[in-house]
Amino acid sequence: MIRRIQIALAVFLCLTGAVIGQDQAKLPHYNITADLDPETGALSVEVTITGVEGGPLALRRADWLTIENVAVGGSAHAFTPQRKGFIVPLSGAGPHDVVISASGTIPALASGVRRGGGGSAVSGAKGTFLSGYSGWFPFSGSAPFSYRLSVSAPAGTKAVSPGKILQETETATRYTAVFVSEKAFEAPSLFAGPYEINERDVGGIRVRTYFPAEIAGFSGDYLDAAGRYLTRFSAEIGHYPYEDFHIVASPLPVGLAFVNLTYIGEMIVPLPFMKGRSLAHEVLHNWWGNGVYVDYPSGNWSEGLTTFMADYGLAKDQGSEAAKTMRLQWLRDYAALPESRDARVRDFIGKEHQAAQIIGYNKAAFLFHMLETEIGQESFARGLRKFWSDYTFETASWSDMSRVFEVVAGRDLGAFFDQWLDRVGAPELTLADVQTEQTGDEFLTTVTVRQSTPAYSLLVPMDLEKGSGTERFLRRLDGPEAVFEFRTGEPVKSVHIDPDFDLFRRLLTGETMPIMRDITLAPDVAMLSLHDDDSLSEQALGLANSLIDRGSTAEIVAEAPNLTQVGSLPLIVVGEPAELAEFAKDNSISPVPEKLEAGALTAWAAQTPARLPVLFIAADGAEALRSARRSLRHYGRQSYVVLGGGKAPQRGIWPVASSPLMKPLTK
Repeated sequence: MIRRIQIALAVFLCLTGAVIGQDQAKLPHYNITADLDPETGALSVEVTITGVEGGPLALRRADWLTIENVAVGGSAHAFTPQRKGFIVPLSGAGPHDVVISASGTIPALASGVRRGGGGSAVSGAKGTFLSGYSGWFPFSGSAPFSYRLSVSAPAGTKAVSPGKILQETETATRYTAVFVSEKAFEAPSLFAGPYEINERDVGGIRVRTYFPAEIAGFSGDYLDAAGRYLTRFSAEIGHYPYEDFHIVASPLPVGLAFVNLTYIGEMIVPLPFMKGRSLAHEVLHNWWGNGVYVDYPSGNWSEGLTTFMADYGLAKDQGSEAAKTMRLQWLRDYAALPESRDARVRDFIGKEHQAAQIIGYNKAAFLFHMLETEIGQESFARGLRKFWSDYTFETASWSDMSRVFEVVAGRDLGAFFDQWLDRVGAPELTLADVQTEQTGDEFLTTVTVRQSTPAYSLLVPMDLEKGSGTERFLRRLDGPEAVFEFRTGEPVKSVHIDPDFDLFRRLLTGETMPIMRDITLAPDVAMLSLHDDDSLSEQALGLANSLIDRGSTAEIVAEAPNLTQVGSLPLIVVGEPAELAEFAKDNSISPVPEKLEAGALTAWAAQTPARLPVLFIAADGAEALRSARRSLRHYGRQSYVVLGGGKAPQRGIWPVASSPLMKPLTK
């Protein structure tokens, strides 16, 4: 999953005083000239800031960057060092032109680096990453602004940054590229490495890949995919708002999104999912988030809308069953979310952990699915285009979005948005009663549906199966209970409420089976190692901590022959297959199904008789436990997974017998 770093801007701008003029007719401008040597990490940079008002100019910089000279109006000028930057005192009303020269050695790109965050600055022979938030050049933090970035590097190195490519030259000894942006909201990041550049024109948009030689063969597939997504979203929303789109490989195990650029770990470039939904998601963010800006204090709508149009949109392309499967995955994820970690959609700012993703991505995407049903596909499509045309390069809130859809739908949608944005939780539906009788030549079927309180206003899909086929109805449920009547010319064989999971709701017992996220999303988890070897127990704890969500903790239970010593905590049990089978038997838990193949590591989710979630992990030894730290956490939506054994992972979800929202009718 790509992590977007623009969220930090909202926080940063709240903490940093605006010291540069904000006249929209003439934005403050940064002219940045950078000379970079990736292998040594040497960086020299000169920044000219024009349009600076009077008063102290506060600038931040990285602690490895040394300020060499400051000039104002062409003359040397004093500055005062600060903990995370420096201050340039300015007299007079301005505007002033401030020129700053600086140099330093970028921190080394360690071979064992595990993760590069949004604020990183690292460099080495394999590449350079200078996040705009790292302070790699002196920056005030005031926005919006314009910039011109010229970067020079030794021959063999290619560099790229968000913005339009203005010019590019290469000689026998140097490579130079210039990037410009007329209106930016975050400091430009800089990327460099031993890249091969491949390029394609897509309707006047320059699409590029920056891949090292080892993976350059994947460029064609990525250019094809990016071209399809740019064409698709331009048709659905409006013209792509930038002139370039860059796909840049990283030596770091990251996935980061920037304006008209995505930066992804070179190890995942070959994986099919990356050029599928993940790439589509990042392309679409150039409309939602980087084209229409998010009013973060009122909530982040962009991730939900992007997930709906990109991830879910591609699922719909595969057919109705694939779309249904994704909706059910979202509902299963929500069912696994502990009540203590539930939250309002409006409170979502960014994906700090999986729990936030379930709300801000999945539930918000479900909101748009239900909105499309509420107002119709045509009105929904017009609403998207109007939202884009009204707010291109402007900041928009959930309320702005609601007003746009109200205009195109010609109706008040306040109650719809309020219940899905401002309420924590979800409705729970019950098929309370179904009666049928023949009245002359007709058959009258009466269906009673209940929902939890306080009630939501729902358009409930209802399927009536008859001899001639199944007919879909939509009926409004506004209160705790409603009785619906259906008259048909033939007997109704069964009634099914929300059969395709079109409503965001709590799944009932029988609609879902245990999945690993039932345990890994819990705020606190107990971990029991059945190994006698302390080193194996240590590896088991390391695996447990790699599985649980950020902000959660795993507590070791030294000895737990029965579940009374665990209390109410979800449990991870690690041991040999025979030990796990004995533990499951002693605690009346279903054993691992025989259909699972042998592997280096087998994990499966279960429940105790009291419905306490349990995750069993059987491993061949320490190496299997250690290796699983990198992979097992990606299978949280599964009921079981078998890793190793020289085969592709065996995974799946335990089958559901029947839905409690379906009732067959008999004479």
